[in-house]
Amino acid sequence: MNSHVGDRERLIALLAALADPPRAAALPTDDPLLMTVARHHRLSPLLSITCGDTLPSSLAEACRRDRVVTAARNMILGQVAEECLRALAAAGIPTIVLKGLDYETRLYQVVGARPTADVDLLVPEEKRRDAFGVLDRLGFEPRAAAPGFDDPDYHEVAWTRAGAEIDLHMALAPLARCRIDYAAVWAAAGHFQLGQTKALDLGRHHGAVFHALHMAIDHFDVPAISLVDLTRLLPSAEDLRVAQTTARLWRCGRALGTAVALTAELIPSWARGMQHPLSAVPLQARRVLHGYGTTSPLPRPEQLLRKLMHLDSFSDAVRYMAIQSRRIAFERIERRFRRRSARRRLGL
Repeated sequence: MNSHVGDRERLIALLAALADPPRAAALPTDDPLLMTVARHHRLSPLLSITCGDTLPSSLAEACRRDRVVTAARNMILGQVAEECLRALAAAGIPTIVLKGLDYETRLYQVVGARPTADVDLLVPEEKRRDAFGVLDRLGFEPRAAAPGFDDPDYHEVAWTRAGAEIDLHMALAPLARCRIDYAAVWAAAGHFQLGQTKALDLGRHHGAVFHALHMAIDHFDVPAISLVDLTRLLPSAEDLRVAQTTARLWRCGRALGTAVALTAELIPSWARGMQHPLSAVPLQARRVLHGYGTTSPLPRPEQLLRKLMHLDSFSDAVRYMAIQSRRIAFERIERRFRRRSARRRLGL
């Protein structure tokens, strides 16, 4: 058995245990790579919570430690997020919390269940400069995380302070790759409690489409916790139907199609729970399904191919590639000749 097949089989066994906790008792304790796969896919904290009573003792202890670390890390990030939310609100800037911290609170409702690496916040595009000023006053430093990050229409800017990173989004995705209705996004935003602070999150179906779009932006080279997230974002066939309609309107239907197909393949219990069979696997999803499960890095040519395959139209692909090519060319000039700091490039 080669390492790729082995990793995929290990992942399937871990996901099956999460779906049916008694199956965790059969997980092998003599496989040194099982925890490597669980950690790579960010599943070990959730395994501790869901399967803690049925996991073999050595695995249970390793997963418990991972949950403790996750809880501590998320607590720190949660405090940072609250500080930012309060400061942005004081400046009159509405803010939506995206992904990890929102998921743990809303989808999992258990401390330490869902690892996250940073804080993702969405602010209105017209509040871009005001939000930059707020983070600057809080002591965060911008980071040149991607070519063109300083363009006035770029969709996000990364900020760091003392090991905590804020991804400040002005849009949910690059503007050239889809047509998201931001008036609808803000109108449908819901409320949740993040620590001691009232916060906003995406409406359920908007959140599911964004989640799939983010998986596509990462070339579907994502940890399997993202698949578990999707099952909780779309718990029923009706939720899926509404999300599919939204994705088509926003011109990111291919991203959602592959996300759904991948989740159904790896978590068949979710697919069986739908009230009607899921549609046939889309063409662009087949390559992703074939290669998913390995812990090896995805080669750059494969990343580019997957990116192009998940743009909804040829015109979208041409426009996106033209903009990205220009940004990459200017970034090379910037780094070789101008060498300005991220602060200077943002005009701070």
